[in-house]
Amino acid sequence: MNKEKENIAIFGANGSIGRALCRHYQKESNVYAFSRKNFDSDDTGLNKILLNDYEEETLSEAASGYEDDFFNTIIVSIGMLHNHEFMPEKRIEDFSSDQFLETIKINTLIPTLIAKSFHKKLKIKEKSTLAFLSARVGSISDNRTGGWYSYRASKAGLNMVVKNLSIELGRLNKKLVVIGLHPGTVDTPLSQPFQKNLKDSKIFSSNFSVLKLSLIINSLDVESSGKCIAWDGKEILP
Repeated sequence: MNKEKENIAIFGANGSIGRALCRHYQKESNVYAFSRKNFDSDDTGLNKILLNDYEEETLSEAASGYEDDFFNTIIVSIGMLHNHEFMPEKRIEDFSSDQFLETIKINTLIPTLIAKSFHKKLKIKEKSTLAFLSARVGSISDNRTGGWYSYRASKAGLNMVVKNLSIELGRLNKKLVVIGLHPGTVDTPLSQPFQKNLKDSKIFSSNFSVLKLSLIINSLDVESSGKCIAWDGKEILP
């Protein structure tokens, strides 16, 4: 008897890691790819949903198109380290309120709004996963170099959101795993300005990173809920 295909939602599907997630999961699952921009892809098993923005009203409307207890997995692959206006701060003199607020919005606020709108769409009678792409630099205990004020704070905030969601949603959905995932240093536009001092072996392709993350997602149980896990399966302490 053929196993029913899982339903997987990927937010930020047009990004480098997002596209790799789509390629990986669409082989055996029904993938719902949410993004603000269209992207080239093999559309077999892929349902593209273009959003005007990631505002709360837009996300709520998008979620209304799906029944409760629909998705097996939701992966939020949305993040910003820098853009054409901002680079990570090397010192406090580089800090600006505009950069901080924009980084917090993309890395912390939007993922939280996605959880608010879509958490009831996750399956409740079998294991389901709500995963967020986080980062090692969001760990307070692991911070030994300083700098990157906005990005560090935004990812630390996201990790707290993950913990909160694991507690609150876990009371209602006993089989839900809420997790933060650190993909490693992936060869994407986000990391390219910072690769020159890294060994090639420390820089991953999107496909390699996604393969590792998918293995982690498959192996997780509710005891892991609320944690941040790196690509190699090791927990990143807060």
